[in-house]
Amino acid sequence: MMKVLCVTDRADRPETELFVRLSKQVDRLVVMCNPEGRNAHILAEQNIPTLTLNVRHRHDRAATTAIREELERDDYDIAHAFNTRALACLLRAGRSTRTQLLGYRGVTTGVSYLKPESWHTFLHPRLDGIYCVAEAVRQALLETRFLGWHLPESKLKTIHKGHDPAWYATTPADLTSLGLPPKAATICCISRNSVKKGIMTLIDAFDQLPAAANLHLVLVGSIIDSVALKKRIANSPLAERIHFTGYRNDVPAILRSCRLLVSASQSGEGLPRVIIEAMSVGCPVVATDAGGTSELVIDGQSGLLLPPGDTAAMHKAILDVMSDEHAAQARARNALELIRESFNAELTAQRTLEWYEELLKR
Repeated sequence: MMKVLCVTDRADRPETELFVRLSKQVDRLVVMCNPEGRNAHILAEQNIPTLTLNVRHRHDRAATTAIREELERDDYDIAHAFNTRALACLLRAGRSTRTQLLGYRGVTTGVSYLKPESWHTFLHPRLDGIYCVAEAVRQALLETRFLGWHLPESKLKTIHKGHDPAWYATTPADLTSLGLPPKAATICCISRNSVKKGIMTLIDAFDQLPAAANLHLVLVGSIIDSVALKKRIANSPLAERIHFTGYRNDVPAILRSCRLLVSASQSGEGLPRVIIEAMSVGCPVVATDAGGTSELVIDGQSGLLLPPGDTAAMHKAILDVMSDEHAAQARARNALELIRESFNAELTAQRTLEWYEELLKR
């Protein structure tokens, strides 16, 4: 028998679907989550036992108490936290239990022996294992060292986060509603407001594109809040062709209407969801080699991969996609097949279950 407790917040679709698939393969699976999450209804539809949990921060006493009470109520074999706040609470709640306590890591940066908060999460001695969403994440954790301290390799497991292109089946968005002219050739970039996302490099490359090509750039996400970026765009010769949308919940529809997705990130990436979404809807990808991006974007096969911060390389890659649509679409088809074969939800569930079984045999 195997009893599993999954602790999360507002789970995204891949995470939710992982719970669904695991529930069919273990004896008992319970999910503690925020019922206001967009995908919570899927758990209800699948009759998966859920308990309400709203983890506000890493030192949330109420959340810690709720997790501890559930661990004491049932003799769980595995308790797996899927975000940092939940992990900190789980480690306090389950430190005296026999339960295997597991975490989840989705980015390559932020863990250090010199950061006190890391000792409450990924460097905590009670933590039995870490699910690394990309091999780049696992390698980054292995390279986290100070004096003689380091994470044992046996604690770290790479399991790519699985998707299903069917989740993103939607009709293309009407980009004219965003201020774009009809039939504009559109480049899309989805980014939060962070200098690590490399947007300035993208703007520098976009500035050099031929004005006669009728190319437009759509920036989606909290990058709209960047004052520095808006000042930079104001000085662009193509400023009227750069459009902000802010947060959108119809990203797949927008991507279906675009000729190209550009991911310009400089560091920190795990397995970029926006690249997976683009690949799932057949949108060609140009991306920088940051974190686990190269595990998705195989240069010349499933997209074009560039060095981070290289304006000339980005400019050339964008022109290559726009000038040779046949080759770009061939790469997009390869990318879709890659998602179906190697980054699918069934494979993720299978590998996660195998990892759980491996941990319990130790």
